[in-house]
Amino acid sequence: MLALQLLVNGVLLGGAYMLIAQSLNLIFGVMGVVNFAHGAFIATAALFTFWFTTHFHLNPFLGLPIVVAGMLIAGAIVQRLLLEPLAGLGRKVELLSLMITFGLSYILVNVALQVWGSDYVSLPYLQSNLVAGGVTLNMALVVAGLCGAIFSAFFHFWLGHTNSGKTLLAVAQNPIGAVTCGIDAARVRLAAFALGASLAGVAGVLLILVIPIAAQSADNLTILAFVTIALGGLGDYLGVAAAALGMGVAQSLAGYYLGGDAENVLPYILLILIMALRPHTFGRAAVRGR
Repeated sequence: MLALQLLVNGVLLGGAYMLIAQSLNLIFGVMGVVNFAHGAFIATAALFTFWFTTHFHLNPFLGLPIVVAGMLIAGAIVQRLLLEPLAGLGRKVELLSLMITFGLSYILVNVALQVWGSDYVSLPYLQSNLVAGGVTLNMALVVAGLCGAIFSAFFHFWLGHTNSGKTLLAVAQNPIGAVTCGIDAARVRLAAFALGASLAGVAGVLLILVIPIAAQSADNLTILAFVTIALGGLGDYLGVAAAALGMGVAQSLAGYYLGGDAENVLPYILLILIMALRPHTFGRAAVRGR
């Protein structure tokens, strides 16, 4: 029964992880941008949600439209002013985007430290438990996991079954061919980064309900996203969803049997192993061939 409990907790946590990875997968797959500010977007959204909820004494989900709109606008600005000038530089894009977004992450983290401090916080919301079949389900974890899965499923449906989603995939798979067909690749890149940033914001709103987050959590969240993408396959949205569930289960097991430190360090261990054994995973070729 203990194993089942840990499995269920891990799957639900993995549901929230889906949005962390899928939002970065969208940006990385379409633009080839190594967005090191991804975790900072998530942490900022989470801390804003904590402040919004505690300051106004409102339901945290009432702040979700504000987070989505704010992150959408912020993502569009970052893409237009900082990243779009890099388009057309070939293989230099990945290195230059890494340097720019690393600096952006540093700025966002330090702004968050000044505004909200360095304490780890979480929201005491939906703390009731539901017992089903001998398994205890924390309602906050259930809501976060299901919402993450629903958002990810909608996102996958949008990509595969709508003209706008297929346009985005076309640019991801063959940007030159997409431009030849009359697609405005610059506009698609803008939409991809803005959408990815807004999904990261949603992930932050969900995560603050289930795990403590501080401004300095940004790096851990970024590494978690990259590792999940590497496990699932760049550009493979179903594979990344499965990898997110697997990551949640792995961290649930590691946290119980080996302690919280092992749970936190697990993504870094996996990242080292992936870079040593499958370094090609992070190349853009992985998505171009799909």
